[in-house]
Parts: sequence; structure tokens; C-alpha cells
Amino acid sequence: MLNRLRNSLKFQVERLLLRGAYARLLFISTLVGIVAIAGGIVVQATDTPFDDNKSAVWWAFLRLTDPGYLGGDEGLARRAISSVLTVLGYVLFMGSLIAIMTQWLNQKIRNFERGLTPIALRNHVLILGWTNRTPAIVEELMHAEGRVRRFLRRRRARSLHIVILAEDVSLEDTIDLRKSLGEVSKAGKITFRSGTPLIFQHLERVDFLHASVIILPGADFAYGSANESDTLIVKTLLSIVKHARLSSKESLPLLVTEIFDPRKAPMARAGYHGILEVLASDVFIARCMAQNVRHPGMSGVFQEILSHGHGFTIFLRELELFSGSRFGDLMLSMPNAILLGVVRPHGESFRPLLNPPKELMLEATDRVVFLARKYEDCEIIANDSLPHPGDERRGFAPAYVREHRRILILGWNHKVAAFLDEVKRYVREEFEITVMSLVPVTERETELNRRGIQAHGIRLTHCEGDYTSPTELEALQPGSYDNVMLVGSHWLETQEESDARTIIGHLVLQNVLEGMPDKPKILVDLMDPDNIELFDDINTEVLVTPTIASHVLAQVALRRELNVVYEELFGAGGAEIFLRRVSDYGISGKMIAFEVLKEVSEQCGEIVLGARTLRHGLRLNPQPDDACILGELDDLIVLVAEDES
Repeated sequence: MLNRLRNSLKFQVERLLLRGAYARLLFISTLVGIVAIAGGIVVQATDTPFDDNKSAVWWAFLRLTDPGYLGGDEGLARRAISSVLTVLGYVLFMGSLIAIMTQWLNQKIRNFERGLTPIALRNHVLILGWTNRTPAIVEELMHAEGRVRRFLRRRRARSLHIVILAEDVSLEDTIDLRKSLGEVSKAGKITFRSGTPLIFQHLERVDFLHASVIILPGADFAYGSANESDTLIVKTLLSIVKHARLSSKESLPLLVTEIFDPRKAPMARAGYHGILEVLASDVFIARCMAQNVRHPGMSGVFQEILSHGHGFTIFLRELELFSGSRFGDLMLSMPNAILLGVVRPHGESFRPLLNPPKELMLEATDRVVFLARKYEDCEIIANDSLPHPGDERRGFAPAYVREHRRILILGWNHKVAAFLDEVKRYVREEFEITVMSLVPVTERETELNRRGIQAHGIRLTHCEGDYTSPTELEALQPGSYDNVMLVGSHWLETQEESDARTIIGHLVLQNVLEGMPDKPKILVDLMDPDNIELFDDINTEVLVTPTIASHVLAQVALRRELNVVYEELFGAGGAEIFLRRVSDYGISGKMIAFEVLKEVSEQCGEIVLGARTLRHGLRLNPQPDDACILGELDDLIVLVAEDES
């Protein structure tokens, strides 16, 4: 019975202490009070009692809380009691109070680090999820200072503030992010919060209804598979709409998200009741791969166009004062920028008109699309001395492309299916494709059938094997192909493992191709940009596909019209970036200025973006008076219309 009573008392004390700092302070205060009362009663029983019990208790309490009173006591009994009370004061009052306050502060700091406290912001950029896209998205937002300023100005906001909602916020994530940002890192501009967007309290924690834009990235590895990532994104969109209704919010922020399987994009649009921009990343990456396979060297163009701080970028600008003007009249009025076309509102979305006829009349709601190093380069310079493009376009033979191309794909992931679907769209070309991977052939065929991809127009061959094995790779005779693609292995658990396998495969491939006079062009699909430096082969190009998707997501978040521009530029049909040999123009071996190249390309119904030369490499948008001698093997980078390609 006594043991049960003792255990019951311990249990009640335990429950009290676990309630938090306030309960612990109450417990210690109660003990201090009990000791003070007991000390007062004891001192009253000595030969020098106080006048009343209250004075005795107060005397005992002062000795508990302040040891300085110890020297003022007289008499052996009172000094002995005072000494005991002073020692108990050190233990109960000072020691326990410091311990409780220290523990409370540490717990609060841990909660702050975990991001459990709600925020109160307006017009912030909210990123839902920590994936392999998130650091690159933040980096792009930090680099795009001019575009961010214009974005904030349209929303009447003062400064950029990025809020990241992640399931597990750790100090390591924050350090890694600041390390990746480098010089552009601004600690006060980034806030982490812990939680999942599927829970209302967690969405409220990041003040999602007052965000200027919400970015919802996908993940190659974080959620298990591309299909699971798409499912989670659609559920998140439904969750945001549901919780917005609970808050009686009439309008939702602009949301930019990534869907791997393009067939799920209509479901995402139907699930979100606000303005939604969807990047079908598998299709977009597949288009980049197809363009690079058809035009080796395009990876450098992608690097410049799709990221800030790496050269020239695509901008949009309203030019209401030029409403009613001809598109052709503006083309030579921007000496520091290249006019690509316009984006015109079309219902709730936009319609791109890239490389349009020069007779196209501009409307007040049009956004002019241009390529430049900075936004201010698109200023219109009225100069009557500038030559105006003629109305007649002389006939020009379609640019040369290899009619029959043999491609070897090493590895398998969800982007390969999208790539196979993309190359079918180039009806003037024939593709013979061999895919080698450890993924069983039946599993690959099942994925193609599930996504409704039929290999019509493609001679597709599947084989099982390990491309990191020199013997198995040699059996495929990779030197007999025009192109070799090394793709990431999404069946591995992490992107580090995927890149490690890709790197080993590239080394094996180089060893197999060593000594061959006419080597195939190699395209590598990487996950981590830090590994680019490991590929120094002049015959190898690298696409860091998560970074490409991240840059597009960030740019579309700041200017949603860019989504339709990129879809047009990188897809089959419509306007397309092309590499055309200088010899096609009959200007090889001549000293020629870029301004003259503009005129020549305009007469051919094209827009020249720059040149890729063996001597100078890639040069986008040179100054009009920049002149150089172009060789027969050099290429012009041009924007052509659908019937030109």
C-alpha cells in the first residue's frame, strides 16, 4: 500500500513536470514556499523567536533567495538555521530556476530552428517542399534581381522574402542552402518552416493565402518515383483549395508547379481554382534532349537562355505606346537586344507569336519577347537612319538535318519515355534508337504503354545489360551510333548514387571509344551541377536536368507568360531554335558584322540569335558592329518558323 502511494505521488509529480516550464516553475515555487514556512516554524521554536509567524517565514524566505543575509544573523541556532536555508536556496531557488530557464530557452531555440512558429508576411514567395529543385529555385530568384524588382513592383511589395515549407527543417539544410547561394546569400531573405502542405495548420504557418506566388516543385528521388511526386502535387493543390475555403478566401495566389507526366496536367488545372502555371518537366527536358541530339552544342544555348547570371536571358516587356505599329518596324530599333516576337493574351492564358510576319500589328496588351543581357537593353531607339526590313522574304531551303539518326540510350528513367514520344514529332527525320538498361524490358514496355507512347516512326530496340560493364557495352558497338545518351537512374535511392553510376558509365564509354576517328556525340543527364567539372571531354555535353526545371519554375513564377514562350521555343513545330551552317548563306570566309547577319537572316524569314564558331565558341547577341570571319563549319543560331525547319 505504501509503495503504491509512493508510486502514485511520483507519477503525479512526473505529469506536472512534463507540462512545461510554467508547471516546473510552479512546482519549484511551491517547494520554496514549503521550505520557507518550515524554516519559519523551526526558528520560532528556538530561544530567540520572532514577534509573529509572518516575520519568521519572511526571514526564512530571504535566506533562501539571497545568501547575503547570512552574515547578519546572531545566535548559534539562528545562524545554523540560516546556513541550512541558504544552502537549500542555492539548490532549490537559484539552481532549479537557472536549470528551468535554460531548458526553456533551449527548447524555444530548437522550436525556432525547426520552424514551428507561424509567420505573418505579405507578398512573399512560398516554396512548398524541399527537393533537389529547391536550392536551384532559390538561387535563381536571388540572381534575378531586376526581374524580382519588377515582380515586386507589380505587387506593390518592398522586398523579396522567400519562405520554404519542408517536412524536416534542420540547421544543415540552412547551411547547405547558404553555401550553394554563395555571395547572393541573404539570411534575412529566407525563412524555413517545418510542415507539410497537406495539413491546414502547416499551411497557415507559412501564411500561404498572402503569398504573391506559390512554387510547388517536383522531385526525382524524394517521394519515391515520378508518379508518386505527381500524385502528391495534385493532392497538395486540392489541399490548398480546401483550406482556402475554410479561411473564406475568395482568391488564391498564383501557383507554379511541376508535373512529370503531362497527362496529369489537366487534373492539376482542374483541381486548383486560382491562376495555375504547369511545367510538364518530362516533356520540357525531353525537348531539350531532342534539340541537343539533333543540334550538338545546344546545351550552351540552354545554359545562357534558361538561367540568370550566365549570359543572355529572355525578357518580356509591355510597349503600349507602340500599339498599332508593325512588328518589323521594331526589329532594328533595339541595337542591344534581339526581338523574338510577342506574347498575346488568349482567354485566361497567353499565346506566343514568335518569329511572326513583319506585318504583324502590335496590340496594346501584347508583351514583346526579346533576348538581351539585361532588361534595360530593350529600350526602343528611334533612328530614321536605321534600315528597315523589307516586306519580301526570299526563298530559302530548309536547314540541313540528318534524315536518319542512330541513337544509343544508356540507362532508363521516366524522361526516356518522354524523349521517345518527342522525337516522333520530327516527321522529316527517321530515328533508330537502342535502349540498354538493367531495368527489365517488360517494365519499360509497361511504362510506355501506361503513358500511351507508341513507337510509331521509330525503330526501337530494347536490351538488358549493365553499361558500366566494358564487355557488355562493347557488344553494342557504341562507335557505330551518331549519338549516345547517358541518363540518370531513378531506380536508385539518391541522386548521388545516380550521378555516380552515370560518371562511371561515361568513363567506360570513353574507354570503349578510345582511338576511334569518328566518335558519336555524347549527351549526359546529370542530377547535381557540382559534377559537371568531371566531364571535360570536348565530345560530351551535359544537361543538369533538375537545374533546368528549377530555373524555368523560378522564372515562370516571376513572369508567368514565359511558360508559353519556353513551350514554343523548345518543342517540335512552331518557332524553334536552330543551328544552320554558315555555308548555307554563302557568307563563309568573309568579314561580316552582326548587323549584316541580322539583315541576311531576316530576308530568309529567320531571326539570328548569335553564332557558334570553332574559334570563339558560343556568342549570343553580339554588338551590331562586331565583325568576324565565319568559316564553313561555323553555325548561326537562328529562330525559324515551323515551315522553315
